[in-house]
Amino acid sequence: MLIRLSYPLTRDSPLYPGTPPPSVRQQPPGSPGSPRSSIISVHSHSGTHIDLPPHFCSEGIRNAPLPPPELTFFPARCIPAPLDPTSAITPRHLTPHLPLIRNTGALLVRTGSGAGRSTDPGEYASSHPRVDPSVPAWLRRECPDLRLFGIDTISIGISSHREEGRSCHRSFLCDSPPILVLEDADLGDARILGGPFRLSLFPLLSEGIDGLPVVAIADLG
Repeated sequence: MLIRLSYPLTRDSPLYPGTPPPSVRQQPPGSPGSPRSSIISVHSHSGTHIDLPPHFCSEGIRNAPLPPPELTFFPARCIPAPLDPTSAITPRHLTPHLPLIRNTGALLVRTGSGAGRSTDPGEYASSHPRVDPSVPAWLRRECPDLRLFGIDTISIGISSHREEGRSCHRSFLCDSPPILVLEDADLGDARILGGPFRLSLFPLLSEGIDGLPVVAIADLG
């Protein structure tokens, strides 16, 4: 069974404050009768997307080329951590799930924030749970196989705690081994809770980029 964990990207998709929306501009035809074509502009951190090391790491760091045609993580697990928008995920929220997640390759955390994405996209983008900067180091120690952390919020950081969010991103992406970050994921389907499942991300392949919108698919087998 396949379950999509990504949202369709539209010009109305909620975005982290200050992020320019996607745009579509028709390219003038080269000559009469030429086919129509368009120029599509999309910010690298729009919609459901992954953060890659160059997003926050020093200029000398480059992410390895993405293995075509997808990034695959197994086992992947999704755990519930219902939080209000003023709260931060800390290791104490994850510790009860440690027997389940210790050997996971991808960990997705469902805070419940995604429930308001369609009804109040402005609030979804600006007021949501965040991830405490202590989490990445704890995950590396307790879950040594982890290579991706995902969440159902617009970002692991929030604009009202900007420096904290930057510190958390750097800890995930710049420390060794890097843990990629999946943001704005659709984790509303209860069938993915617990797992395990195979998580596949289908990005626009590119080298040296800081992030990419993706199509995320959970394969429950």
